[in-house]
Amino acid sequence: MEFFNQFGLLFSNMEWYVIVCVVVGLVLLFVEMFQPGFGVFGITGFVLVALSVILRAIFHRPDDDVLMQVFQFLLFYLIIVGGAFILFLVANKKKWLKKTPFMQEETAVSPEYSEGTLDFKSLVGKNGRTVTDLRPVGKAEIEGKVYDVVAENFFIAEKSDITVVATEGSKIQVNVNNKIKEAK
Repeated sequence: MEFFNQFGLLFSNMEWYVIVCVVVGLVLLFVEMFQPGFGVFGITGFVLVALSVILRAIFHRPDDDVLMQVFQFLLFYLIIVGGAFILFLVANKKKWLKKTPFMQEETAVSPEYSEGTLDFKSLVGKNGRTVTDLRPVGKAEIEGKVYDVVAENFFIAEKSDITVVATEGSKIQVNVNNKIKEAK
C-alpha cells in the first residue's frame, strides 16, 4: 500500500517547475518520435525529463520516500514513452498513419533536383562514343548528351564507339560497339 501512497504523493507534492519539465519533456520526446530529425527535440526532451526527476528528488517534502518516488517517476516515464512508441509501431504497421503528414512513402529528393533518380532504361541498345578512357568508369556521349558510364570489360579507350548494354538505377553499363568488333 505504501507504493500507491508514495505514487499519489509523487504528483500531489510536485512543484510547478517540475510539472513544466515533465509536460514539455514528454511533448518534445513525442515530437522526436513521430518526426525524427536532427535529434534536437529528442535530446532536449530527454534532458527535461531527467531534470524533472532530479528536481523532484531535490525538492521533496518530509513525508516523501525519495528513492521510491524516483523509481516510480522512471517507471511512469517508461510506461508513457514506451506505450507511445509501441502505439506508433502498431499504427505504422497497420497503415493508420499513411494518410497523415507523419509518414512519407516517396523519396525525399525531388526528381527535378537529383540526377540519381533519373531512369536510364531508354538508353539500352543506343550507340555512342566515349569522351574519356573508361577505366572502367568514365564519360560517354550518347545521343548528343554526355553521361557517366561504366565499361563492361574493364577498359575502353577514348573516342571508341560503344553500345549501352544495361542500366541499373543511375549506372549505365556500356561495351565496345558490336559492329566494330565484327569488322576487326
